[in-house]
Amino acid sequence: MRLSRNELLFVALGAVIGAVVAYAVRAGLVAPNGALPPFAIVLIGLGLVELVAGFATGRSPGTLVGMPARFLAFVAGVCIVLLGAKFA
Repeated sequence: MRLSRNELLFVALGAVIGAVVAYAVRAGLVAPNGALPPFAIVLIGLGLVELVAGFATGRSPGTLVGMPARFLAFVAGVCIVLLGAKFA
């Protein structure tokens, strides 16, 4: 399966969101074991990105990217959060 340009951009934004959340965890702004864990913040961020992109393009947010791209973006974001918490 090949990913479209929109889906590749969504995966890249998932990685960027993961890096931002990892920085927030290292800075102490987000508690790693708090009520809202970092992976949930990545998931909420991906949902907001999809809503904003859907609003900007005038399309339904569910039709912009496929489920494999959503899963890949979430995994990339969470992996970056985990690596950022461990190595940074």
